[in-house]
Amino acid sequence: MPDYNLLIDIGNTFLKWGLFRNGSSGDARENRLESGHVLLAEIPALALQFAKFRAPAQIIISNVAGTRVRSTIIRVLEVWSNAPSPYWLIPLAEQCGVINRYRNPAQLGSDRWAALIGARELLGAKPALVVVCGTATTIDFLAASGEFKGGVILPGVGLMLRSLHENTAALPDADGEYVDNPTQTVDAIASGCQHAQAGAIERLYHLHAASEPELACVLSGGAARALAPRLTTPFELHENLVLEGLYRISQTHAGA
Repeated sequence: MPDYNLLIDIGNTFLKWGLFRNGSSGDARENRLESGHVLLAEIPALALQFAKFRAPAQIIISNVAGTRVRSTIIRVLEVWSNAPSPYWLIPLAEQCGVINRYRNPAQLGSDRWAALIGARELLGAKPALVVVCGTATTIDFLAASGEFKGGVILPGVGLMLRSLHENTAALPDADGEYVDNPTQTVDAIASGCQHAQAGAIERLYHLHAASEPELACVLSGGAARALAPRLTTPFELHENLVLEGLYRISQTHAGA
């Protein structure tokens, strides 16, 4: 039997994947064998890469990119004639020690659900603000009991930048840099979008920290590293909370 699982995180812009040891202790980072990422348009090319490996024991997928992308990755997985059927993550009322308080648990994004499970595994029984910075930025509150109490979604930095360019006559579509006191328009745009992201995170952090003095903040996603220097509240940076959560699920879902 293969000794690794294939975990796939399909977001709105990128697909991130990893091969992880099956049935091992420790977190995902310690048990990652191979990993990579591609733009959604590049998914078909993964077939050649996956063909180098034996079929995995499990395939677990979080997909928030819709049915067309789902169909594309299904065709890619046909590279293995003996692969198990994928387990498509759908948020449950409770899983891996996390309790889902969404009004309709299944309507929570599978990426948010996996990130919450990943944060719970990394931080243990402590309250947490779980922040994933991608195409959209999600900020979710996880109580010490493991209850997901709710959260917010706002446009990510890239969406903010594009919105300003596309919906104004004079603002340019050009790369600016964050500076404390911008003196040119491109930097004013870049700095404003960074402040908006950081401000939302810090506002929610202080909102919850007022009643949860041990609150931890864990930051993840493709835009997290660029945003991290803007934050004045304490945080931990993690490469990919979604894959961490999928790894935790793979260790408890042997029949996937």
